[in-house]
Amino acid sequence: MPQSKKSGMISERTICMNIVKKSVSILLVFILLVATSAQVLANQNSTTDEISVYVNDTKISFDVSPIFVKSRTMVPIRGVFEALGAKVDWDNYTQTVTITRGTEVRVQPGNRVAMVDNSPYIMDVPAVGIDGRILVPVRFIGEAIGANVDWVNKTKTVFINDIVEQKEIGNILNGGKFAADNAYNYFISPDGVLIRENIMTKVMEKIADNIFYDLHILNDWIYCIGRDKGENKVIRIKKNGSEREVVVNKPVNSMQVSNDWIYYSDINNKTLYRTNLDGSQTHKIIENGYFLEKNWFIQNGWIYYVNKDAQAISRVRVDGSDIRNITNKLISPISTDASNLYRLKIIDKNSLYFAIYSNITDINRKQYSPGLYSYSLEDGDITKIADKIPLAVNMDDEWLYLTVQNFENTYSLMRCKKDGTEVFTINEYKKNDIPQDIYINNSSIYYTLMRGEETPNELLFYMNSYGEGVQQYDWVYGRDFYAVQDLISKTATAHRTLNSYQTTKNYSLESQEGTTNITYEVSINRSRDLFYQKQSIDENNALEIWLDKEQLYSKQTQETLWNISTVSKYEANMFKNQIFDYIQSSKELCNNLSLNENETYYILSGTGAFPILMSNISGVLGLDEDLIYDLIHLELKIDKQKKYIEELDIYITYNSQVQENDDRKQYTNHYQFINSNFNTIYLNIPYSVNQTIRAMVDADKYTEQGIQKYNEGKFEEAIQLFDTAIATYNRASKAYLNKGNALYELGKYKEAILSINQYHELNPSDTDVFALLGNCYLKMGNLVKAEELGKETLKHNLRSVRAYDLLGTVSLLNEEYSTAVEYFQKALSLDNNNYSSHMNLVTTLYRMGNYTQCINMIDNYIRYFSYDRDMLYMKAQSLLNQGKPNQAIRVYEQILDRNPANDFVTMTYIAREYENLQNYAKASEYAERAKAIYPDYHLLKYLIDNISYDLSTTGSQKLVDFIKKNYLYYEKNQEIENIFNEIIKKGNIFSIEDAKILVDKVKGDDKLSRFISGLDYDYFINNYSRYKNVKQDENHVYVKIDDFHISTGVQFTEFILNIQNPEDKTLIIDLRDNSCGLSDEVSKILDALLPECNPGYIIDRDGYITMYSSGKWHTSFKKIGILVNENTASSAELLTLSLKTFADNVTIIGKKTAGEGVGQVVYIDRNRGFAIYLVNHYWNVLNENIDGKGINPDIFVDENDPDYTKAIDNFLKN
Repeated sequence: MPQSKKSGMISERTICMNIVKKSVSILLVFILLVATSAQVLANQNSTTDEISVYVNDTKISFDVSPIFVKSRTMVPIRGVFEALGAKVDWDNYTQTVTITRGTEVRVQPGNRVAMVDNSPYIMDVPAVGIDGRILVPVRFIGEAIGANVDWVNKTKTVFINDIVEQKEIGNILNGGKFAADNAYNYFISPDGVLIRENIMTKVMEKIADNIFYDLHILNDWIYCIGRDKGENKVIRIKKNGSEREVVVNKPVNSMQVSNDWIYYSDINNKTLYRTNLDGSQTHKIIENGYFLEKNWFIQNGWIYYVNKDAQAISRVRVDGSDIRNITNKLISPISTDASNLYRLKIIDKNSLYFAIYSNITDINRKQYSPGLYSYSLEDGDITKIADKIPLAVNMDDEWLYLTVQNFENTYSLMRCKKDGTEVFTINEYKKNDIPQDIYINNSSIYYTLMRGEETPNELLFYMNSYGEGVQQYDWVYGRDFYAVQDLISKTATAHRTLNSYQTTKNYSLESQEGTTNITYEVSINRSRDLFYQKQSIDENNALEIWLDKEQLYSKQTQETLWNISTVSKYEANMFKNQIFDYIQSSKELCNNLSLNENETYYILSGTGAFPILMSNISGVLGLDEDLIYDLIHLELKIDKQKKYIEELDIYITYNSQVQENDDRKQYTNHYQFINSNFNTIYLNIPYSVNQTIRAMVDADKYTEQGIQKYNEGKFEEAIQLFDTAIATYNRASKAYLNKGNALYELGKYKEAILSINQYHELNPSDTDVFALLGNCYLKMGNLVKAEELGKETLKHNLRSVRAYDLLGTVSLLNEEYSTAVEYFQKALSLDNNNYSSHMNLVTTLYRMGNYTQCINMIDNYIRYFSYDRDMLYMKAQSLLNQGKPNQAIRVYEQILDRNPANDFVTMTYIAREYENLQNYAKASEYAERAKAIYPDYHLLKYLIDNISYDLSTTGSQKLVDFIKKNYLYYEKNQEIENIFNEIIKKGNIFSIEDAKILVDKVKGDDKLSRFISGLDYDYFINNYSRYKNVKQDENHVYVKIDDFHISTGVQFTEFILNIQNPEDKTLIIDLRDNSCGLSDEVSKILDALLPECNPGYIIDRDGYITMYSSGKWHTSFKKIGILVNENTASSAELLTLSLKTFADNVTIIGKKTAGEGVGQVVYIDRNRGFAIYLVNHYWNVLNENIDGKGINPDIFVDENDPDYTKAIDNFLKN
């Protein structure tokens, strides 16, 4: 038994040990299974793509990257939840993660069941442990603690955001000039001062200057837009103003802060960026939006804006991805910028509110009338809230607050429910007050308005949300405001009562070149209205100025005579007004100056922007208008007893222009004013001034005499008188100017330039001088300098007629005719009576070949200029170029009527045109009249010889002479001579048939020489349109030219000049079956289409060469297609080959041409009614003649395309 007991005891212990061992084994197996399960899950990544995670708009960096498990995105618990502000604890014993953020969440690796506030929550997949980090499904995060979770598959990005409503967004979108924390209200005053008001005591204090809008309060910092180095930038300031930092160091137009990120638009309002709170990480988000101030906002990871490309309201993620249009494309029936159609107003957690400014339609043809609309962020419904378009909108939890216009110049502040119901008027603005912004803080409403018509002021008011207790804010924030106000009032009164005093001004001016020191001594006697100033230029020279009422006298030390001029009362006051006149008890000074004192003086000092003071004194200090100041420091020392300002110091910090590194340098100018000799100054104008006045009077007398001689055309005598005036008074500026004009008339342009420059030294404000100088350089052939001076004139005076005329003339000489027309038209818009501009414009139109418009312009202008001879000559020549000689003769006769006894030139012109019309009796009549006046006129002598031949030679002899002289293939032989003799015997009684038989016999097999009579002659002689078919649309111009009769070239040139935007169009010239015409007409077309070149030349039967040239001016087309066939010959081939050779955008379409490298001249018999085209010359293009060879097309046309449709389509497509 004992043994059995002992055995039993051993067996029990063994059994217990075995039970323990088995339990441990089971536990180990379970742990291994769990670990294996987790590892298996971790290895089931669906992709190796990098997953990005944003938590409350910030991208999170993990030491263990997010993964995919069974198509679920798994993210590290600690990294995400700590970014959400949760506390994360790990219990190693229970292998449990505990997350606390209001809600308590417990998660175990390998377990799908999480505990949320002790309630089980089953995840899609179990939590996973990797490298000491626990990962959970991202969707679980949102459902466990109430965050919003979005997945963007395209960028493999998770966005996790707490759902919050930015209640301050309404204040930001109203301009951001108000913000509040628990202790203070923060305001930006109209002059850019940031002020804080103690909510309990209502005491105000200044925080900073040069702050403008978009206030955000974050912890101890104020973020806003303010000025730094002359540019608006994002800055931050400690709430007490102790620190100020630039966060975004470039020009910014608007900004918002959300989730510790700053979002801002550039100055072009088209691009949005974001940066963190210290500006160290900046990213571009989106382009092509309308990111105007008050027109975009951020909420819960989305940026809402007006999409320029889509013409819709859109939203985009904070990383610039996932752009979505939340409205359909909104289109106005009138083409306009989308930013003028609708603008975003405000947003809450449920809806976005926007205003529509005109009737618009979306792509589904739904119409929207003007008013305020809400867009539901949940279901996308758009609902109209109000018919009136609000000037400003803000909201609290329940109400919308709107400012709307009632009647003309009257407005109301209203509130309504967010669905547009329960509308109440809570405030009526005074008539002519213009509402600005609405700011809301709890139950308080702050609103701004503009009051005053001539000089409107921005005012701030307060009331409660029911419109009760309206109070106007008064900007009193200076520590010594009332004491300073009282002292400055007394000082200003004392200064006004001064009869005389003396001021020494010491200026120390910094710039890129270094520091310049200037000293002025100023004396003022108000009772005698005298002002004296002496400016020290250097040790040996000074500039003195005396002002006696409106008479100004000035000279430098080394000069004997004074410069005398009369100034306006305003200019005189600008001289006499001193900086002390602007030291008034304004709120600006009283708020920014502090008061200290000693036994003798009160001392006022302070730093600020002082915008009102600076606008008043910048002229007194001689500062440039475009100078941008940062801060101004003032110090005044005021006598305690008499209240006179004895010393004033001004320190101005300003910024340079942008440097090469896009930065600006800062400089500080010091202006010191020391006053003395109060009421003890005696002033008297020196005797030398009276001597100068007498010299000036004498000089003016000589100048007027010189002007009289100038007007008589006696330029040499005028110059002598101007020189006498200058010798009498060397500042006689009028004499220098008129001497320059006289030298110009004599063609002495270099001397004229010297004299005009001397005038300009005395009168630098007369910037029209540059144009006068430009005209001199123009006459000297220096077009570059002339253009430079014309543009220089316009920099100073955009209404200078002389400058526009000069620039137009330069463009005319450069054959830039379109530009010339624009300049001359601008000159005429400023002075429609300016003859020079009129004449220049019609000359340009004539040079362009736009004869119809030239004639029309002359007809409009001629009544202003008493039938000006030069204009009428231009009109007559235009008519002749158009082939209208009878009308031209009538214009010449108008000219002759003005001087019928002596105008031999016009008589000669009339005689010439009658001779061309073969009215030899009339031609002889006018030629004889001209000969009686001036028989040696060269054109007249040549014309008389022609008329003598015409009158003494029979018609048949003229015809024979023409053929012998001009026919390229004429070879003298007996047979031809017999034919000629037969018709010569008929004298003037030969018939059209006789002429035709003669031509047929002479030309033989020549197919290009031809005889025209009957209807063909009527068409030829009467100058009908040379185009059978013309078609135009937006992109193409088609023209069919059948032949090159007289005036074809002119008609074609005028036709293409009237095509709008030819550079965007394709020109198709149809030359099929065109085998007749004049090479000279082709030359005109080539001149119209080609740039400067020599497109070809002709060789007559005697071997003489005539070169064709194209000028710089031409009409450019996108491309040119030329249609040809086997009957395209002669001049048509010259046009085709020249265009193909000298233009780079020409395509020949059709069939090989005839290969006739010759051209024709024409003989006309107007009495009998026939014309003869005779082959007269060969033509070459770059030494190439295609006679017998033809021109091969670039695109061949076969028999299956008889109307060239397929070939033309091929050309247009390519």
